[in-house]
Amino acid sequence: MSTVKFGTTVTLPSDTEIAMSREFDAPASLVWKAFTTPDLLKRWLLGPDGWEMPICEVDLRVGGKWRYGWALPDGSSAFEMYGEYTEVTPHSRLVNTEHFEDNPPAVTTVEFVETDGRTVMTTTMRLVSQEARDAVLATGMADGAGRSYERLGEVLASL
Repeated sequence: MSTVKFGTTVTLPSDTEIAMSREFDAPASLVWKAFTTPDLLKRWLLGPDGWEMPICEVDLRVGGKWRYGWALPDGSSAFEMYGEYTEVTPHSRLVNTEHFEDNPPAVTTVEFVETDGRTVMTTTMRLVSQEARDAVLATGMADGAGRSYERLGEVLASL
């Protein structure tokens, strides 16, 4: 399976993985900064239009924790995700655990590959089973991520 959502290519590399790739017209150092700086994350990591990110905590080091929370503008439909960084290689690779509500935990790897000033960012989520992977896909996560990455491109252009 390979689909494109808002300019982001979504593939299923294995029975337990979801990968999302997008190319940005920015160096890896700038994409990394937008991906790891709370003030910038709050501008683009919003999923579908209309959401806000009132919680954005990042302790960017191996063993450091992260926590994100989203809600509609009136505060309704709030939800959170959290995890721990297990690998931090600036401008190149970030690996963390991910816990979301009652879903099984996942391990997410984000790779930043720069060529000629452009960066391909690939996020691969590894889940515990094919059923867990399919359940995550069924939430519309790929659409929300695609729209977020589209906004990330806009944020990068403004920097």
